[in-house]
Amino acid sequence: MRVILFSGTGGSGASTIAAGTACLLGASSRPTLAFGLERGIGAVLGQALDVEPKAVADNVECVEAHGGLSAHDEFRDFLAMLMDFRNMDPELADDLSSVPGVNGIGVLLELESLIASKKYEAVVVDAGSLAHFLDLPAGLDAAARWLDKLFAPRQQTVFEPFLRAFAADTVAAGEEVLETGRDLLGRLANLRDLLTDPETTTVRLVTIASPNAVARVSEALAVLGLFSFRVDAVVANQLLPQSLTADFFDGFKQQQTKAMAELAELSPGPAVIGVDLQESNPTGIKRLTGLARGIWGKTAADFLAPTEEHSVGRMGNNWELRVFLPFANRDDLRLEEVEEGVAVHLNGRRCVLTLPDDVGYASAKSWTYEGRFLTVTLGR
Repeated sequence: MRVILFSGTGGSGASTIAAGTACLLGASSRPTLAFGLERGIGAVLGQALDVEPKAVADNVECVEAHGGLSAHDEFRDFLAMLMDFRNMDPELADDLSSVPGVNGIGVLLELESLIASKKYEAVVVDAGSLAHFLDLPAGLDAAARWLDKLFAPRQQTVFEPFLRAFAADTVAAGEEVLETGRDLLGRLANLRDLLTDPETTTVRLVTIASPNAVARVSEALAVLGLFSFRVDAVVANQLLPQSLTADFFDGFKQQQTKAMAELAELSPGPAVIGVDLQESNPTGIKRLTGLARGIWGKTAADFLAPTEEHSVGRMGNNWELRVFLPFANRDDLRLEEVEEGVAVHLNGRRCVLTLPDDVGYASAKSWTYEGRFLTVTLGR
């Protein structure tokens, strides 16, 4: 299995490159799913897509599972069931499932179902705009931990038979809520493990080489690094080709040259790939495949850059937690101890870093941030 997620700044062409990459993978005889978290990939392919996979090319099926109150949403439906069981207004489920980050959980469950079918060898995800995509890792992490708290495995008690005898309807309803919650928990945990597996999944960011490109890419690398998402490429799309020699374009070319140099200086980091502006928007399987082949070469499935992973190691009498967190601003970082380990706050997002069992009851003593690593010293 190979999973590639694409996200980009508005108008950068991330959906086009995602569609082309899926077509290129399919052309190599690899059964491929192109999955759109938002609207976009369907327009590129000229296809009306929904939550049912639709064949669009040899070995390529596409889904566009963008959310909405009229759409099927397992997570929202579960929240409504939970609200009803607790004698609360089920409409609260719509409010909760609309919170940024959480509003993508139902769509991610659709993705998990298709991956679990084992029908595909490659999955290309058009993750939509960068602003929305960066909320998803935090939402996925929070939803999985929330369900874990609510539906932790429990031992049957001696009172269980009495409860069933005197409150059978309530017990049956409660068991349905519990089983549904536990099922969702397992599926979200499996998806989170897959998306953060550096041997399976990478993120590829698409941007336009503009003056603010480096700032946006740097923020994305920091957030994705915190949540253990591997980024192996940055695509600078829509570069003015050298064949444009008119003086009118000189200012734009200078801006792009500067932005490309600054992106390259993010090294060691993801590969930076420049793509020239096309004469017209690529449409059709042949053109999209050709575009992707020009970007990635013979295969789009290669891992294009090494990765750094979070680690915990012994340092004398203490433990040291090292978190790969490139390009963060130290002033934007805040840490707190929680039951599971250490919670890191960055730019309004919260990530709980769990500690191995052998660390035991060690608590955070100090932390530093330098060299693109957050280092937390833990001791007793």
